[in-house]
Amino acid sequence: MWRLANVSANIYYKVHLQGQRFHVIAHDGTPGDRIWAGDSLLLAAGARFDVLVQGGPAGRTQLQTLPYTTGPGGNSFPQATLATLVSEGGSASPAPLPTSSFAPDVDLNHAPIAVRRSVVFSENKDGTKYYINGKQFDPNRVDIRAKLNTVEEWTVRNVSDEEHSFHVHTNHFQLMSINGRPHHGHGLQDVASVPANGQFVIRMKFKNYTGKTVLHCHILNHEDAGMMAVLEIVK
Repeated sequence: MWRLANVSANIYYKVHLQGQRFHVIAHDGTPGDRIWAGDSLLLAAGARFDVLVQGGPAGRTQLQTLPYTTGPGGNSFPQATLATLVSEGGSASPAPLPTSSFAPDVDLNHAPIAVRRSVVFSENKDGTKYYINGKQFDPNRVDIRAKLNTVEEWTVRNVSDEEHSFHVHTNHFQLMSINGRPHHGHGLQDVASVPANGQFVIRMKFKNYTGKTVLHCHILNHEDAGMMAVLEIVK
C-alpha cells in the first residue's frame, strides 16, 4: 500500500506509474465505498490517496507526474519523473487485488438538505488578493454558520482563470457534480479542484464537532492572500 500526498505549497501532480494502474482504497484519509482503479490520479494541493500497487516484471518503472495546466491564468506543470520503482527477485504468484471495501456506504444523494449555499472563489486582476464571497479572510468574522447533524449543499463557483484547490476542515464532503456533470467519487473527500471559470456541487453532513473551523484554497499563496473563510458549526 502506498500513500500519495501532495504536501506542496502550490503544485498540482497528475501521478502515473508506467504500465500499472493505481487501486484506490481511500481518498483524503477516508476509505472508499469500493476499491476503484485509475491509470493516473490528480492531486491538487492538499489531496491524498491511499493506493494498492502490484509489483511488475523485473526491471525499472518510472513513477511520473504527467503534464497538467490549471487554466489560462494559472500554471503549467511539465512531465517529470518523481521516483523509480525497481522490481527484482524471484517471481511470485500475484495476490488477487480486493474489489470491495469494509467502509460503510456513505451516500448523501437522497439526504434531506437543510440549507443550500453559494461559495464563490475570486481574485483581483493582478493576482495579489484572493476572496471567498467577495471578502478576504478575517478570523474575527463568521462567514458561514451551519447546524450540527444537518446536511448542506454548496455550489462552489470559481470566477477566475485558474483552478483553486478547495479544502474544508473538520468534515469531509461528497462531490456531487463538476460543471453540471454528475460525479461518482466512491466516498468522501476534503479536497477538490474547482475548475477555472467553472463550478462543482458538494454535500456535507456536519457531525461530531461544534465550534469554529475554516474553509480555504489549499494553494498557500492564495490562502495567505485572503482566500479563506470561517465556518462555525452550532448545535
